[in-house]
Amino acid sequence: MQVRDAEIADTPVWAAMRARLWPEADAAELADELPAMLGDETLWNFILIDEMNRAVGFAEVQLRTMFDGCPVAPYPHIEGIWIDAVHRRTGAGRRLLAAIEERARKRGHDHIGSDVELDNIGSQAWHNACGFEEEARSILYSKPL
Repeated sequence: MQVRDAEIADTPVWAAMRARLWPEADAAELADELPAMLGDETLWNFILIDEMNRAVGFAEVQLRTMFDGCPVAPYPHIEGIWIDAVHRRTGAGRRLLAAIEERARKRGHDHIGSDVELDNIGSQAWHNACGFEEEARSILYSKPL
């Protein structure tokens, strides 16, 4: 398996993978965001390619200006990471994470952040196994006016 930067040619399969990670989101909107994401210097977009040259995973990282647990801003924050079910538990997620960490180090960062839904036990286990430290738990609220 190899990890590379996402390219415009990846947008159809990348959009499909995004829709699987975020099924509650509008699939067309997820696809429409991709061209702008490729041109944004604050976003790092990675595609995981298998031995048959198929895209089987992705990671999206954004440079954020604040987050509990990351002492220096801006810092890289994993906005989304997804691996096809067939390739899970094979080290594929760690390959994506290694690419994120390598880019972060090369750009002078000493922390990366991430967040997980409270009910996503599998993702919590993966983050713990990969050396992330839990900083806080929260529930977000909003009130329409």
